[in-house]
Amino acid sequence: MRVPVERIASWLPLTEGTNRLHMSANRIRLQRAERILVVDDEPWTTELISEQLSVEGFQVDATNVSGRVMDILASRPYDLVILDIGMPPPDGMALLKEILSVYPFMAVLMLTAFNDAETATQAMREGASDYIVKPHHGDQLVLRVERALERSRLLREREQAHQLLTQRVEEQTHKLREQSHQLAAMLKQVKVVYQATLKALEAALDIRDQSAPGHCRRVARLAVRLGKRMGLARGELVALEHGALLHDIGKLGIPDQVLMKEGPLTDEERRIMEQHPSLGCQIVSHIDFLKDALPIIRHHHEHYDGSGYPDGLKGEEIPLLARIFSVIDTFDALTNKRPYNKVCSDEDALQDLMLNKGHLFDPQVVDEFVAMIREQGTHRQDGSFIPSLDINGYLASVGVDIGREVHELQLQDEESR
Repeated sequence: MRVPVERIASWLPLTEGTNRLHMSANRIRLQRAERILVVDDEPWTTELISEQLSVEGFQVDATNVSGRVMDILASRPYDLVILDIGMPPPDGMALLKEILSVYPFMAVLMLTAFNDAETATQAMREGASDYIVKPHHGDQLVLRVERALERSRLLREREQAHQLLTQRVEEQTHKLREQSHQLAAMLKQVKVVYQATLKALEAALDIRDQSAPGHCRRVARLAVRLGKRMGLARGELVALEHGALLHDIGKLGIPDQVLMKEGPLTDEERRIMEQHPSLGCQIVSHIDFLKDALPIIRHHHEHYDGSGYPDGLKGEEIPLLARIFSVIDTFDALTNKRPYNKVCSDEDALQDLMLNKGHLFDPQVVDEFVAMIREQGTHRQDGSFIPSLDINGYLASVGVDIGREVHELQLQDEESR
């Protein structure tokens, strides 16, 4: 935009004996690192602004040809562009958009005539840092330049911080993924180990006591079904299944002449046989993932009225899982061939359980079990051990929550920032 010479003359006061555009040497500041490009189609304007900013120590380049601006910006780094709005095409508004599309954090200060304030405001909405109305005062120009540079610096720092944060998040996410994969591999190995342990103990019991083949597998299936019906938590179901599978593991310590005797036991033999719950606890007490099964192993021969063994517990003193299992253990013993009994029908066995409610068994457990069998049947199956719960169920039973562990890792990562 061309500005009358008489207006330019008013921009700087004349000092007697000096040229209009000459500044005394004692006003020159130390050179600054910032480089500024001044763009105006009026040479007087570019020369004047360049002189004012050079005195302040800025490194200044200028052009009167708007079409050269993008090439000049590409030739070296610039920190700020002072851009006249009213130039021949491309005008200041067009150049502003083009500059910011290539250099989004470039500080751009718009120059406008006194009657172009509305356009300058629009330029700021388009991304300009500030504007200055011609004619301007030198101090006002420097103030606006400083403010525009500071704004640009803050925007760059914010973007750098955002990029750094994004990088940190990506790094930590990658780290968490790696940890998750490692944890999954470890859990898979844990699953293999714990299933192998169960199978080994079950196989040892089957070999030792061949009087009730398949008993442990059958009662484990029924126990989990009844536990689910009664609303047990996942960890309780795992403990119930483990306890059912290994409830008679203590029989490994019973002498052959007692364990394999086909006729009735003597009082002394019965006393020896009644040691198997305590022996079972001794065998598995050092296996950490089986610790929640110990109440079943120890107390599955307790009676609701306190007449059972080994501790003579009664009522709710007997752990719930043991009360549940004792019903199922008795039902299976009545409905499958044993050396010491005749096989009963399912209904006869249920009637026997009903007759002993409150004496041998928890009445509520009996009612639930009888209802389940009458509604659904026993679903008897033969075959090898079928785990009804996966590794997550086992982990829950020993107090490990994978979701919580990952969440805590994320919280620790956030706190470390």
